[in-house]
Amino acid sequence: MKKLVLIVSIFFLYMIPGVAQNTGTFTIPDSLKNKTFDEIEKLGFKYYNDSIRHEIYANTLLVKAKQKNDPLSLAKAYRSAVFMFKNKFPERIAYLDSSIIASKDLNHKLYPAVPYSIKGGEYRQIGDYSKALDSYLAALKYSSASNNKNFYYLTKHNIGSIKREIGELDAAAAIFKEVIDYEEKNNIDGIGHLGTILYLADSYRKLEYRDSATFYNTRGIKESLKDSLDIYPFFVLHEGINLYYKQQYQRSLDSINKALPFIEKYKPRVEESLVNAYVYLARLYKEFGENEKHLEYLLKIDQSYERSGFVSMEMREGYELLIDHYKSIDDKNKQLYYIDKLFRVDSILDTNYKNLSKKIVQEYDTPKLLEEKQNLINVLEQKEKKTSIKFIIAVIFAIILIIVVVLIYIKNVRYRKRFKELMHAPTLDATALKEISDKHPATPEAIGISEEIVNSVLEGLQKFEDKQGYLSANITTGELAKKLQTNSKYLSKIINTYKKKSFSVYINELRIDYVIEKLKRESKFRLYTIKAISREIGFNTTEAFSKSFYKKTGIYPSYFIKQLEKNKKITD
Repeated sequence: MKKLVLIVSIFFLYMIPGVAQNTGTFTIPDSLKNKTFDEIEKLGFKYYNDSIRHEIYANTLLVKAKQKNDPLSLAKAYRSAVFMFKNKFPERIAYLDSSIIASKDLNHKLYPAVPYSIKGGEYRQIGDYSKALDSYLAALKYSSASNNKNFYYLTKHNIGSIKREIGELDAAAAIFKEVIDYEEKNNIDGIGHLGTILYLADSYRKLEYRDSATFYNTRGIKESLKDSLDIYPFFVLHEGINLYYKQQYQRSLDSINKALPFIEKYKPRVEESLVNAYVYLARLYKEFGENEKHLEYLLKIDQSYERSGFVSMEMREGYELLIDHYKSIDDKNKQLYYIDKLFRVDSILDTNYKNLSKKIVQEYDTPKLLEEKQNLINVLEQKEKKTSIKFIIAVIFAIILIIVVVLIYIKNVRYRKRFKELMHAPTLDATALKEISDKHPATPEAIGISEEIVNSVLEGLQKFEDKQGYLSANITTGELAKKLQTNSKYLSKIINTYKKKSFSVYINELRIDYVIEKLKRESKFRLYTIKAISREIGFNTTEAFSKSFYKKTGIYPSYFIKQLEKNKKITD
């Protein structure tokens, strides 16, 4: 079973080349005529890297299976034939479906779970994560029904890897940890086990659990040196990226450069890892002021896309860095060229993830990008026009630019004013809040609720605020009403009357007040991404947090943090 797990593991699932033959014209070689089906199947596994031999064995299996008319043999033969079709997606899916149909009623330990699992890998390879997940869930169902625990947890690993790729990192990490615990209890090791450790470390790194990521990367490095050198450079790479976020830049650079030559040998099957390496090398060389090296690795990201068609959020970030580079040297043609590339990447990412319940958050503002692209096109077109037209456009552009500068200046003045107000605004304590409420007195009778219930709910709300219950994500009126032993209708009416705001505004403003004070006090908290901060205080999306912050304060959280850091440098 361990051998089979290795064969279908994600690192080697797509290694087998070959070209298919029509079994109707295929003749079994004399050397194979007297061999049994099982013997030929073993030869197929043994020589799966030899495309010519494997093709002969696969076609022989198909002929013998059809002669036997045995469902299990047919399922095995169809599955083996899949690997004759390198880069021929429809044929591979067709043979996998044939294997599934032949074995769906067998209740076998491996069939149809194995062809479903490989089918999931096929859809995942082309970015159709919705169909990949469907196939993995089918593999999970059949392996559970046949009590094949090893394959069940292998499939859980694959499901976890999809969740990792689409950004559901908490769920992915929980799955990987569960798989690792099972494999350790059952003494399962090898490259499949190490692959799960690698993905767990990467999930922890993206969740900003730096020390946990280092723990599993270090463990993976030690175990891969003993069990599988093939995966060793991937652990070195991932820890190098983790060291970047620990601001240990030289160690990060050394680790990534150490891993890269080995990883490049596997391209194009490891484009995700290559792109990650290129992005962080570009960042590191920028830190070290080596602009030529910085650009060299950014261009390698573009080469990866042209070579493989692979896209990822890291690749998207690489194109943003390319656009910024050419903007810094005022090369508008290159800016426009890479903006178009970025739109293509965005389109593929959107297509890949549009059928899933959660979307990966896009960090680049698309409307802003569209506007920037149009401005660049306008500037380039102007260069081709006559001098008089160029002069008129230049004047118009100057006027627009002046207006924009004035507007930006006014906005910055307003932002600075709001920032100063926030810095000097006292925190409202309970007494102050009561004074505000007393300015607009309301009697329980006026809202049709007894005084006893009103006082009880207001007391409960005060405790809720004191204990910072508003930081919980997805809190609802029903949930809070239940905790306060009332109903949601009464709770909403009391908050509207006594807090002078709706329930959602009430919760969001409590969160914003909390985060303002925490950002003022804790410099370490200011190092978090906006996305991480929004989740920390209970918001489900970065957009919702930014909108609530702006509505409450008149500035955006990114500006507030930037000004806090600027003030810190001045005082230091």
